[in-house]
Amino acid sequence: MNKRGIKMGKKRTKWMSFIVVAAAFTGFIGDTSVSKSHVQASSYKNGSITIPAKNGTICGAPNYIAYEKGFFKKNGLKADIVAKPANIGDLEAGFTNGKYDVLNGDFQYLPAIQNGAQILAAGGLHQGCIQVLVPKNSSIHSVKDLKGKSIGTPGQGSTGQYVATIALQHAKIDPKTGVTWKTYDFDLLAKATEKGQVDAISTVDPYAYQAVKEDHFRVIADNNNSSNSDKMAKMGMKKSGSCCYLYLSEKVVKEDPKKAAAIVKSYKEAAQWIDKHPAATADILLDKKYVAKTSFVDKKNVTALIKSYHFSLKHGSGKADLKYYAKELKKAGFLKSNTNVNKLVTDAYYQK
Repeated sequence: MNKRGIKMGKKRTKWMSFIVVAAAFTGFIGDTSVSKSHVQASSYKNGSITIPAKNGTICGAPNYIAYEKGFFKKNGLKADIVAKPANIGDLEAGFTNGKYDVLNGDFQYLPAIQNGAQILAAGGLHQGCIQVLVPKNSSIHSVKDLKGKSIGTPGQGSTGQYVATIALQHAKIDPKTGVTWKTYDFDLLAKATEKGQVDAISTVDPYAYQAVKEDHFRVIADNNNSSNSDKMAKMGMKKSGSCCYLYLSEKVVKEDPKKAAAIVKSYKEAAQWIDKHPAATADILLDKKYVAKTSFVDKKNVTALIKSYHFSLKHGSGKADLKYYAKELKKAGFLKSNTNVNKLVTDAYYQK
């Protein structure tokens, strides 16, 4: 080969080397991109979940803390928190068609479950947040004094009505004929009582808490019986009983057990964190606008309420509490008269 051929060969070799290096470099970049995608995907190994939780309640704290403190992500879940439908029928439909995956809510959902709602309870999340109240100057001093009186609640079939009903039953008063029920918006209940439109109210926090603290209402029954009061227990307020529960989509439980377990673990860790950090939880709820701040709903009062709820995910005792409320709701006619309570709760409970 002549000198020119040798030079050309060398140039060709250098050029080919450059192409190989460039290709390798391009491949390296491509691999890096794939690697990043892989890392991102692996951080959500249990997929995505949608939580209908944005409704401004302090009770919803586990949803927000599991998201904000990274418990969902830690357990391989990409969470999306959306508005909670006001209509329970829309909520039921969302779980049936796979739109929603998990929520926290009270024993109000038992009749919905009996009527086919595709959700399963997975444990109690916190103790009570509902009280039966009367104005400070009322002649009513016990649940027995409510006979023949009118009671305001946020709505028919609301948990406020359920709690008042349980108290009435334990006082031997027929909740259907022994009192008159009236419905008002949450923020109008206390005013309705002060105006004499109703004799008592049964409502949720922070409205109940505000009525007591600012308007000096008296507590007749409180379903947060964390003090294990015998007096409240005699009114049907279960000792250390869970009021709100974690509910999972039945579809998720059946089709993706690993995802279901990851969801439960996330809420358990969130509840534990809340119980240890009530003030920090209040900051997050208010600063991130999960709970609307007002002159009353401030850090001090939100922290006090969080402390009183004793957040903790209770699987075994939660089931016993749910069974207790199912019996009470059956007695009141909110569940079918032929309801087999043991079967209903067993079928409606997440088995780990």
